[in-house]
Amino acid sequence: MDTGRFEHRLIAQKLVFLLKLKGIEFGYPFRLYVRGPYSSVFAQEYYQHADEFSRCETASSLSPSEADCVGELTRLFDNSPSLLEIGATYEYLVQEMHEPPEQAYRTVRRMKSFYSNEQIVKAVNRAKQFLFDPTAEEAAALDAELQEWQRAGIRSMRH
Repeated sequence: MDTGRFEHRLIAQKLVFLLKLKGIEFGYPFRLYVRGPYSSVFAQEYYQHADEFSRCETASSLSPSEADCVGELTRLFDNSPSLLEIGATYEYLVQEMHEPPEQAYRTVRRMKSFYSNEQIVKAVNRAKQFLFDPTAEEAAALDAELQEWQRAGIRSMRH
């Protein structure tokens, strides 16, 4: 990670925000900005510790379950700046601003109109997958909802 590269800073901000929603507390407050959730306190820290940031080093360590969360998050999003930006923005709207999921999706589509519908659907689905630990009944309901979102995304691309 290089603090001089916008994409790296964006990735770090969104990863930390999504991990916070998963229950890993870093103590960074986030607010919604144009490119999604952002913590100026976290930004100050990675600028102050640019060498450690570039080597992904810290004096802190993650528990095994926290390390599993990081692994799952990086696997789902593959450190894609666009997917992380979209997914984190959607989850900020739902979790922090308490928008209903359908409204949050519409808000994200409006805010992130420079991204394709396919990218938006993919990022929202991955964010939901990362943060939701469903029962069997909830998994079935989620699958039906995700299929509807995918169909809606495909229909909108046809117009």
